[in-house]
Amino acid sequence: MQDKVKCRFITSIRLENYDNFNAYKQNLLQSEKHYILLSVFEVSLRNSIDDYFKKKISLDWLSSDYLHGDTKKRVQEAKNKILGRREIVTYDKVIAELSFGFWTSLFRKSYSNLIRIQDINKIFPNMPRKQIKFINRNVLDKKLNHIRKFRNRVFHYERIINKSEYISIETDILTLLEYFDSEISNFAQALIYDKNKDTV
Repeated sequence: MQDKVKCRFITSIRLENYDNFNAYKQNLLQSEKHYILLSVFEVSLRNSIDDYFKKKISLDWLSSDYLHGDTKKRVQEAKNKILGRREIVTYDKVIAELSFGFWTSLFRKSYSNLIRIQDINKIFPNMPRKQIKFINRNVLDKKLNHIRKFRNRVFHYERIINKSEYISIETDILTLLEYFDSEISNFAQALIYDKNKDTV
């Protein structure tokens, strides 16, 4: 049965990046586990930024001049997708439609005037004090971009196992979740634990 699956449905091109079929299966299982973690993190990031920017900028900050041209383009693309599904465009739908890359891009250098240390502390209210660990926008930009690249590999069914750059990715994501709140980090860990227990 396994040979039939390999030959008919999973092509040799798909398997060429793996040592064997078992490695491919392990990659699927690891991707499933990290999908849960990434989903919790993505929702947490966008909601925390949205909540804060509503207070800092306006209730409709997506239409503000704080956003640059390329970022505004992503907002319009999100609206077009909603319209393409013949749905009514609402603020909440646009927020949900915006890609993970949209949210991480807000931490890049060009937005240094929008996101300063005091803003970071509002978006990540459980951030450790600078005497313990100094984290600025640049540090977060690198961490978020690293997670974004990993997320894209998972969501596009690419290989994530045995890649040295992602050895500590689970810890990296859980650490940033802890910066939001310990409860959301614990929630994500419990989901992973329950899923692992179910598959034993």
